[in-house]
Amino acid sequence: MLKNSAKQTGQVRKQEPEHPRDAHVSSPDRYDNGWEYDDDDDGDDVVHVAEQKPKKPSSLERIKTKLGLDAPTLLLMLKGSLPPTLGVAIYQADAVASYFGSFGYLIPIITVMGLAILPRGKFMMSLVLNLFLICLGSALAMLALWSAHQARINTTPAGVDPRLPGYNASQSAVCGVWLFFSIWLSNTLRAKLPSFNLPVIIFSILVNVATTYGAVMTTLEAAKAFVLQLLTAMLASLAIALGVNLLIIPISSRQVLNRELGACVGLLRKTISLQRAYLVRLESDDMFSLATRTETQLSRWDKAAKSNKPKLTKEAKAAKALQESVTKLKEMAGKLHADAPFAKRDIAWGKLDARDLGRIINLFRNIHIPVLGMTTITDIFKRISQRRGWVVDDSMPPEMLAEKETEKRVWNSVMRQMHEPFEILSEAIDQGLQHAAIRLEITPRPKPKASKDVEAQAGKLLPGDSGFSQLLDDKIKTFNSRRGELLRAWVTEREAALQEERIDNPEYKYSAARLERDQVQFYILLFMENLMHTAGMAVQEFVAFADTKVEDGTMNRSRLILPGFRRLKKWFIGIISNEDSSAEQSPDMMEGNANIIYFGDGYNRKKDPEHLPPVTAWQHFGQGLRTLSSFFGSEESAFGFRAACATMTIGIIAFLESTQRFFIEQRLVWAMIMVAIGMTMTSGQSFFGFLCRVGGTVIAMCTSLVIWYIVNERTAGAIVFIWLFTFIDMYFFIKYPRFIPAIMIMIVTQILIVAYELQVMKIGKEASERAGQPFYPTYQLAPYRLACVAGGSLVAFLWTIFPSPMTDRTWLRRDLSATLYLVANYFSIVNSTLQSRLDDTEGDPDDPKSPARQLLKLRHKIYGKVMLLLPSLSQHSYWEKWEPTVGGKYPREAYDEIILRSTRIMGYLTLMAYTLTHPVPFSPDTPPEKREASETHVPNLEPATQNDRAWLDALADVFESLSPTNHTILSTLTLLSNSLLSGQSLPPFLPLPRPYEMTRRLMRLSHAHEHHHHHHHPSVSSSESENSDTSSVDVPAIKMLNTSTGQDDLDITAMNACNHRNKTKNKRDTMASLESGGGYINTEDLLDPRNMEQPGYAEFAALQVCSTLVCDDLEALVKAVSGLVGVVDFSFRVTGSQSDMSMPGSGSEIGSLAERRTGDENVRKRKGKGKVH
Repeated sequence: MLKNSAKQTGQVRKQEPEHPRDAHVSSPDRYDNGWEYDDDDDGDDVVHVAEQKPKKPSSLERIKTKLGLDAPTLLLMLKGSLPPTLGVAIYQADAVASYFGSFGYLIPIITVMGLAILPRGKFMMSLVLNLFLICLGSALAMLALWSAHQARINTTPAGVDPRLPGYNASQSAVCGVWLFFSIWLSNTLRAKLPSFNLPVIIFSILVNVATTYGAVMTTLEAAKAFVLQLLTAMLASLAIALGVNLLIIPISSRQVLNRELGACVGLLRKTISLQRAYLVRLESDDMFSLATRTETQLSRWDKAAKSNKPKLTKEAKAAKALQESVTKLKEMAGKLHADAPFAKRDIAWGKLDARDLGRIINLFRNIHIPVLGMTTITDIFKRISQRRGWVVDDSMPPEMLAEKETEKRVWNSVMRQMHEPFEILSEAIDQGLQHAAIRLEITPRPKPKASKDVEAQAGKLLPGDSGFSQLLDDKIKTFNSRRGELLRAWVTEREAALQEERIDNPEYKYSAARLERDQVQFYILLFMENLMHTAGMAVQEFVAFADTKVEDGTMNRSRLILPGFRRLKKWFIGIISNEDSSAEQSPDMMEGNANIIYFGDGYNRKKDPEHLPPVTAWQHFGQGLRTLSSFFGSEESAFGFRAACATMTIGIIAFLESTQRFFIEQRLVWAMIMVAIGMTMTSGQSFFGFLCRVGGTVIAMCTSLVIWYIVNERTAGAIVFIWLFTFIDMYFFIKYPRFIPAIMIMIVTQILIVAYELQVMKIGKEASERAGQPFYPTYQLAPYRLACVAGGSLVAFLWTIFPSPMTDRTWLRRDLSATLYLVANYFSIVNSTLQSRLDDTEGDPDDPKSPARQLLKLRHKIYGKVMLLLPSLSQHSYWEKWEPTVGGKYPREAYDEIILRSTRIMGYLTLMAYTLTHPVPFSPDTPPEKREASETHVPNLEPATQNDRAWLDALADVFESLSPTNHTILSTLTLLSNSLLSGQSLPPFLPLPRPYEMTRRLMRLSHAHEHHHHHHHPSVSSSESENSDTSSVDVPAIKMLNTSTGQDDLDITAMNACNHRNKTKNKRDTMASLESGGGYINTEDLLDPRNMEQPGYAEFAALQVCSTLVCDDLEALVKAVSGLVGVVDFSFRVTGSQSDMSMPGSGSEIGSLAERRTGDENVRKRKGKGKVH
């Protein structure tokens, strides 16, 4: 569902409507030269033209802006109101009325469910599914009526004509069995495959009507004519919807994607401008107090937004505007990912093919990830302030205040030095995005502004002009030429400050804590500079791609674009399969060049802990039986059973002799149809839907009375007012997607009431009552319809919670568990990517068999699944508020915290993956044509040399032996996922990694090497050198077992040490030449800032910053999950008396290992002084 990308006011910007099915997308807040950000107090991000003051809008314009009634919204409302109106009007033709008889009212009802306002790609998919299920339902209905008729013939007493009207128990029982089976099967399919939602509702309408009326049919000819009438009515309805979709205001999925891309470009330009303004504030403000104070004020502002809205400070407003822009950009990026497949499959008359669209989306992703990464500077300062205890109050000690002030001055100086380069970069990104969007016709070329100096403007190149890309390249080169200036200035300033301290205090020692803080600060600067350079490179690639498409003639003319067979095949498989095609082991994957590549278990399907993979034919047959058994026992099958029971709760009335006539006369079939529409899997959504459906039906009853009696029961006037009220209803359908089911029922109900009255006027009262339904006037029929809808909705709600409800809270917990598990898998892939880069084993990313290609495919697959899960989390988090709480209070804050932390971790991991796969070239002046366009790898510009990989090889030599925090992060995420899913308690001690643990271990290793060089002569033998290297390995205190191989970390370390000795032996022959050329990096020099231009150093710094943010969020995630599931802890502490004895095991917090050890020592010391019971 699309939401408005910005809240817009006045005449400067237009409010674009949101559409629940992405029929069109809203325009973003525009940012262009001459426009400026308005710091008003209403919290809206309003942009004004600097040259002239906008006129005050009129009352009508303000109302239109507030309601979002712009041209696209009105056109969509018109398009959505036409199908049911045409369905009512077409029945007034004599030929149509004589053919359909008393079932003509079904035509406008089915046209509503056809959703003609969908974009063409989505509508065609829905149309195919609708046609399939309508044809299947007609065949199934005919089979049911034939078998029921045979049962009637076989059970009619001899000598009695079975064609005589009358009740037959066997016929009714057969119809009831077929109805139950059809509803169970269709709703099971609906629960398993969400794309079948509306088609199953249409299928249920057909089957419900056919089986309930089939119980009273006495001849097979009547049954055939009846089913044919239903089939023809539904096909005619879909034909009307198809004609409106294709001919009336046609909207293709490519147009939707194009508008979303335009919105993303605008939001990205706005974000970079807000980020520039925020960095300017950091040149003088206290960034540590600003980060914590802004978060506190925003949280208070959110809590008091409904009552007493406080006035925000300027820094809080700037941070809020940046945060909102980033949130909208993330949402729009998620919509791009969801809508891209429909646009690629669309049949269109256009210029860009499916590959071009995919390339554009990838290039945009390459830009928006580093731009969003730069916005994490606020979060970084907040974490630093919290970690060091720099709270915003007067209780801070003087020495801590002085330390904070020193740090603030350094950062203010750094931000001032960053001002000019970032100005150059932000201008290049802004103009580059605008240029590429214009060249690719994503956004229109802006109208030229009136200027007094016409001659000066005549020769000026503007975005979109041919040759403008050269100006952008010059700006990027200017920015790249200054690469390293900021870091060199920081190094110089730090060295000067250190020299001053040593002059003032000759005994001053550079402490390890001070060294670590300086190293962290250096990492952050390198992280920001690396992101700025990668963003500049990505913009250059985007602009180069746009210019290429113009130069090769792609953008010169339109042509017919058809989806390929492979794309259609993937679409078909995606519909019938609940999972995407997974990367599995196969013989061709095991053979790549001359190397053998072994893939881990993560590439395979999920294992069954109770069964090994089948081998023999009998085992495969048994596996098929188990699959069938698991299908019947699945949750989807249970939902289908509930839906069938709910339908039969009302349908049983049609199959009993004493109530069959009552069922037909009172039209209770529509109560059964309401069950099909209103049945949901979760209780929260069902309760909310029940209230909305009843409320919508009450409104529909009132509007139907108005429609019918305001025109004095005239046909033409009633049709006009049907269109008018449907036109109004479509506004809420478009603007409020949460209420779509209720609004659809409201439209269907008012059409059902009025269309029936028009049908009676057309064919006459006698013909209308021929089907067994007496005529009721509108004022009597409307309340009866209300009772049917309310009764059907109530039955659907009761069967949702009976006998045991599936709550949205349970679903939310399971979705969160799945999200954490996917995040763990994503982190594992990122870790494998890092390891392959260090070992130089990733291979060619263009080779489908290479590990780099496999990691890329899996990373995109898991990222897509997470993007699909995030909207589900939001929906269930909203629906659970409607569930009544029975028992203790629901811990909503804890679940919101888990959602927030999981989303943040996924964002940081995405940034880590991007950093690994898009390193900055070694030389800033590297031409774009030599850069690898692949998303996976940027290889060496020349054939691989030892000098190019000197720093990476040095890091790879010690990486595994340091026992990095990566394993603990992966283990903790997996454990949290399983604990949240099963509800089992967490262990009392989890291996939570500390921030910058890798850096800390490298620093300790560096000191160990220095100590080793001080105590050993340089001319030691090679064997002694090798032994000393292996002995200096930092052995972990806790053994970690590799669950894949069964080896512990000591075995792995020994194996790596052996490999390291082999590598060292091979390198020893070329070490002399490398040392003479400056290409060899000693282990103790790994973290030296002078290596910042070494390939891999900047990426390592960025990974350290991102992993630190992940560690902080992971710690908060552990606390939130432990508060929900508890901790396996039966320890206790004795403080001297029985009354003072406490049981930590009864709590739900994970304690500190140091405190627990101290407590044990105190217990041992006081043994005998206290009693333990």
